[in-house]
Amino acid sequence: MLSIGEFARLAGVSVRMLRHYDQLGLLRPQRVDAASGYRSYAASQLDRANRLIALKDLGFTLDQVGRLLDDGLSSASVAALLRERRAELSDGIAADRRRLHEVEARLRSIEKEIPVSTFIETPLPQLTLTQLSAHIDEMAQIEDEISVMFQRVNEAVDAAGARRVGPGVAVYTTLADGMIAAAAEQIGDAPVPAGLERAVLAAEPRALTLRYEAADLAGIQSAWQALVAEAERRGLRPDGACREIYLQTPYDGGASWVIDLQQPLV
Repeated sequence: MLSIGEFARLAGVSVRMLRHYDQLGLLRPQRVDAASGYRSYAASQLDRANRLIALKDLGFTLDQVGRLLDDGLSSASVAALLRERRAELSDGIAADRRRLHEVEARLRSIEKEIPVSTFIETPLPQLTLTQLSAHIDEMAQIEDEISVMFQRVNEAVDAAGARRVGPGVAVYTTLADGMIAAAAEQIGDAPVPAGLERAVLAAEPRALTLRYEAADLAGIQSAWQALVAEAERRGLRPDGACREIYLQTPYDGGASWVIDLQQPLV
């Protein structure tokens, strides 16, 4: 037999809570000393204690917990409920991380000023690309979508044994209802690997560019905003698909991201 203190320690609850569960009839001690009133528990009661605490943590009221336990809810059933709850919590954590990432990006947009001297007006060359493209409805999708598309493009290029002749390129074409995002590699005139498409990005006579260098991509949205704001300050406006030229990434051994942001202008 276990004292109430020993049982509380093993079950991971307080002695006060065990007394409360006893009063509610949820977890009665195996024996109560008639003279002293000391409660003693059997080790076999730990299973019920575990199920009780798990159900309570899942959000059930103590009244509901009592009915579930009295109806013979098995440990396997409680485990299944816990797995469902774990999945819900994991999804919630992932959503919170995405929101935190967005807040950090917005904060950088507000706090960081980019020197005017870092903007360069230049023509852009024609590029022959081998790519995957997708229609993007929500701007928050871009980073995840592009990452997956680049992975697929590079797997196909590597499987085909094609040689890259330039850095990776992301292309964004604005539409009335979102945008077309493309993840591309440059393999020249080599045959297009299965599942990919060839695209020719036309030369642009005038564009404003900005080099983004950072440990992560959290500030890239603010960099694009600064680039477009600078174009407006110069009396110019965006015209045509914008480009991201990936000069260095952590995926190819780089210590950080180095990306040329390129916006055609008129």
